[in-house]
Amino acid sequence: MTALEAPRRNPEQRPRRWGLTQVPIPERRMANVPFVLVLGVFLTLGMVGLLLLNTALQEQGFAVQNQQRVADQLGYRVAALESEITEARSSTRLAIEATELGMVPNPYPVYLMLPAGKVIGDPTRISGYELPDVRFRTPEQLAALAEKAEAAEAKRVADLKAAAQAKKKAAEEKAKAEALAKKKAEEQKKAEAKKKAEAKAKADAAKKKTGKQNGADR
Repeated sequence: MTALEAPRRNPEQRPRRWGLTQVPIPERRMANVPFVLVLGVFLTLGMVGLLLLNTALQEQGFAVQNQQRVADQLGYRVAALESEITEARSSTRLAIEATELGMVPNPYPVYLMLPAGKVIGDPTRISGYELPDVRFRTPEQLAALAEKAEAAEAKRVADLKAAAQAKKKAAEEKAKAEALAKKKAEEQKKAEAKKKAEAKAKADAAKKKTGKQNGADR
């Protein structure tokens, strides 16, 4: 490897300088009125766009609320139907339907074992009156029984009121009769006393008259 010797600069030789001058750049200015008009158009378009966007968002919000309300109503409807299904599958409802069909409870149940088909228990014929108090009734039947009980209670209360009024009236009539009898007795006593006083006065007058006549005869 060899190294080349770098050329040496002559200190007396100076680089050449070119003359540079500043060139003014022309300024491009937009007129004030067109610039303001363009800016106003952009602002107007932006506000209109924001207004349209806000309106669309509100409409979508209302649509979501309506759909949510419909979903809630459908949920309530599903819950009500599930409740009706559960009630229809319950043993109480089956007993009510069996009662409507004319079936009665059996105090001597017999069980059938599946799949063998073996009967567990002693089948006994019943008349249907073994358990008269065990009856499943529908709400309509319960309402009819309640109305009947209310009517009977109202009739009992009315009978009690009528009996009380009749008793009160009889007591008042009795009191009036007693007062009238007492008044008549007092009047009769006064009449008898008056008659006795008159008789006594007549007797005294007769005695006086008789005494005067005897004195005159003497």
